[in-house]
Amino acid sequence: MEFSILMPVYKAREYLAESVESVLRQDFSDWELVLTEDGSPDDSGEICDRFAADFPGRIRVLHCPHRGTIPTRREAIRAAKGDVILWLDSDDLMEPGTLSALHNLRLSAGDPDIILYEFTAFYDDGRPNDRRPPLFADGTVFEGESAKKPLYELYIRGNQLDALWAKAVRRELFQEDPTDYTPYLSNPYGEDALHGLYPLTRAKKVYYTARPFCRYRIRSDSVMHEFDTARLDQRFNTGKFDFFRPFMEKWGLWDPEHLLLLKASSYRGVLDGILYFMMEEGYDQEAVRRYAKDFVCSHPELKTLSRSSALSPKQRAIFALFAGGHFRLLTAAIRLRRRAAKKAEKNREN
Repeated sequence: MEFSILMPVYKAREYLAESVESVLRQDFSDWELVLTEDGSPDDSGEICDRFAADFPGRIRVLHCPHRGTIPTRREAIRAAKGDVILWLDSDDLMEPGTLSALHNLRLSAGDPDIILYEFTAFYDDGRPNDRRPPLFADGTVFEGESAKKPLYELYIRGNQLDALWAKAVRRELFQEDPTDYTPYLSNPYGEDALHGLYPLTRAKKVYYTARPFCRYRIRSDSVMHEFDTARLDQRFNTGKFDFFRPFMEKWGLWDPEHLLLLKASSYRGVLDGILYFMMEEGYDQEAVRRYAKDFVCSHPELKTLSRSSALSPKQRAIFALFAGGHFRLLTAAIRLRRRAAKKAEKNREN
């Protein structure tokens, strides 16, 4: 079997059928879909069972007691039988022709250990779809340790390579991972990145395509649509540093500069969350700004980061504006930038 598509399922009744059907519509037949149901309190488990009954030998269901995302993913990995593992969240969609395209890429690119691909973010509240610029030139190959350095750098600097649903990985690279994930269970924020560290480190050859194979749904009822300060606190996760250390040491990148970059990416996780609440309507802006001021006061290192030559000018400016409490100026600059981007896009269309 060539592909195992792994789908964790929890409280997914509204979108689950649509996600599964996007896999069933693929024009390629050598695959299995493993639905790992994490003790969901709604009827997601029953929906999974119905699909498995309708497509025996094609769809399997694992029913697990509710333990959270990391144990659910590890259970799915152990059950996978395909040569290559893909992930699909239970509210996202697989683009038509994805599996046949990946099959052809594996043949033409010399069977890489990992294929990285792009995605389209779409909003269920009617906003236009969003596509990020390509990370590399389409067809870029990273073969050998020195060639993989740009990938390691991206992993340290931010979340551009984190998403498990934007990569196809040789099954053994997931199943042979000896990492102990239990210390991270209390704060699973960013667990996509953790699961990708071992495969990326062990991969001999990585291939990048700029083609989008996943449609990532941004839901109007998502957790980020509640001003949840505890979730924001989780985003600055210092436990991630201990997790990253053995991998960064293998990469030859455990040094003061790269540790600072790793910290900066964790800080950006919180700051981006704060900015989201500041930019969207319907939130108590006084509470958001109070949280922002408290976070800045509790983390004086933000001022240090605003002066670091290791960061881009844009990143330094964001840290400087936050550290100085210039929230209105920051949000105004972002709105201007968005309007300029929309204008440029309209000009390109015309």
